[in-house]
Amino acid sequence: MRTEIRERISAYAENEYRDFSAALVPGAKPLLGVRLPKLREIAKEIAKGDWRGEVAYAEGQYADVYFEETMLRGMIIGYGTAKKDVTEQEGIQYLEQFIPMIDDWSVCDSFCNSFTFANKHRDAVWEVLQGYLYSDKEFAVRAALILLLSQYLKYDSNNKKVPRNRIVCMAALEKNKENMEQSASLKSQFSYIDKILSALNREFTQGYYAQMAAAWLLAEAFICFPYEVNEMLINDCKMDKWTYNKALQKIRESLNPDAEVKEYMKKLKKS
Repeated sequence: MRTEIRERISAYAENEYRDFSAALVPGAKPLLGVRLPKLREIAKEIAKGDWRGEVAYAEGQYADVYFEETMLRGMIIGYGTAKKDVTEQEGIQYLEQFIPMIDDWSVCDSFCNSFTFANKHRDAVWEVLQGYLYSDKEFAVRAALILLLSQYLKYDSNNKKVPRNRIVCMAALEKNKENMEQSASLKSQFSYIDKILSALNREFTQGYYAQMAAAWLLAEAFICFPYEVNEMLINDCKMDKWTYNKALQKIRESLNPDAEVKEYMKKLKKS
């Protein structure tokens, strides 16, 4: 990143916060110790101006050295591509430019949550994500999965955000006419749930952070679509054992399933 930006964010570095954060983000670039709210503030300010010029510097002397530089770059891309003047092709180019730069979970998740461009161009971005979903690179897979979680799972076909189920009980999992009809109705409104479950119904061997993202996404999908996810879990689920069991654990740790559902999830665990 340009020297001016590096000097600017360095002014907000805190040694104590750097030491604390370093333990939470293993494998990341060296940290300066700048808090995320300050980075978001700077990113939003830059996004109001020539943000394209700022994120264009990514190689040679302008390559990111610090964790905060890559984090800031992702935030700028997220806020910048949310603007109306960004074309579909341009937004996808920035997505494809940034994903290979991701090398830790924190940058990954922050970028995915800010990249609302994906929600506005879901079909086009979905096609691009296929290459990352089935990549052999750990953080490429995680980025694709977290984008599905943050920009696809909880939106209907009109891109309106919908609430999660506040309570999930065993009745919601039963294979009966009412649940099957409700499932068909939901799928007509949430065009991506079948595709998301299909992308999850496989082994994840790319590494811990890809596996955790898959487990997290499936657990969140369960809260939104308990019947559909349960059908996947009990009908020859192809997930690797570790990711499958981690997803069950995350479902049990959620506040939404009732006690009976949590006990049921224990019985599904693969030994």
